Amino acid sequence: MQFLRHIFLIALTMGIVLSGFSQQEYRIEGKPNLKVSGTSTLHDWDMISEQASGNAKLTVSGGNLSAIQAANFSMPAESIKSGKRQMDTNAYKALLTDKHKQVSFVMTEAKKDGNKWLISGMLELAGMKKPVTFTADTKASGNLITFTSVTSFKLTAFGVEPPTAMLGTIKTGDDVTLTVEMTLKPIL
Repeated sequence: MQFLRHIFLIALTMGIVLSGFSQQEYRIEGKPNLKVSGTSTLHDWDMISEQASGNAKLTVSGGNLSAIQAANFSMPAESIKSGKRQMDTNAYKALLTDKHKQVSFVMTEAKKDGNKWLISGMLELAGMKKPVTFTADTKASGNLITFTSVTSFKLTAFGVEPPTAMLGTIKTGDDVTLTVEMTLKPIL
């Protein structure tokens, strides 16, 4: 009988310890904020979207994110808005949104670098996939995990010709920055 009690206590203790390190599925909660920023010969610009779907497999222990096993997100390409109709039209034309409706990211690797995460994966833009690495800060609050991630790339790396306006007198720069802020909630 004593032996069975010890086995039960060991099993219970292992269950409690392992549950503190359990891998769990998460999904985007609320409105994410995805911002594409760049320059032009006229002014710097931002285009913002609050529409995205995605999920992740995360391990949280002691209230801190300890591992990212998988992650992905996608957003409708035409949900990105600048607040200027002509600029949006030029951007959608350059991104070939009539054929490629989504901008998406699928993680291939995540590793902790000090207080930050380096999240590498494939970004698909205008129908072309290229590797990018996001630098991410994370914050845990209750059962929610908030990511603030940023990466930079050249539009031409994705086969996108930087848009122009006013008969080519206004030119968009080739370098852009993608900032993603989203909160993830466990799927119950």
